[in-house]
Amino acid sequence: MASPAKNVRREPAGHSRPAEALDSVDRQIIDALVADARITNRDLADAVGIAPSTALMRTRSLMERGAIEGFEAKLNLAVIGRAVQALIAVRLRAHDRDQIDTFTSRVPKLPEVLSTFHTSGSVDYLLHIAVRDTDALRDWVLDNLTTDPVVGHTETTLVFKHMPGHTGPLT
Repeated sequence: MASPAKNVRREPAGHSRPAEALDSVDRQIIDALVADARITNRDLADAVGIAPSTALMRTRSLMERGAIEGFEAKLNLAVIGRAVQALIAVRLRAHDRDQIDTFTSRVPKLPEVLSTFHTSGSVDYLLHIAVRDTDALRDWVLDNLTTDPVVGHTETTLVFKHMPGHTGPLT
């Protein structure tokens, strides 16, 4: 269950299909996978009260429909040497396609970047990054943002504690 089905049609980034309604079985499958993405198909079927073949077919359907985008490992950032997290607000110098493309083709792909949000309001992007320590944070901002000619302004906020929200379907 831990690897996505092959030949799953993916939409281009930033594009989505109209959502197909999720029924109660779909929601139970999603809830079980959110609680434990490594659950075996047999245990998933038992938890939902359906046959294993149905559980596999329904899970594949959820993946093909884009409701499940994949499975990932949750990492303890401190244990793997990335104890300092920060949110960095980024304002670009100009809002033309070239500068946006220059920024988005490079910065979100840097290994320290956990998430990139394209936002409205006073900033253009909000980056969630994780680095070794505060010296590494300072160097990362200087090396990757402050010296970037498309970046006009940054503001860094240290994260004291990250408390993830619920990742399952909204009921």
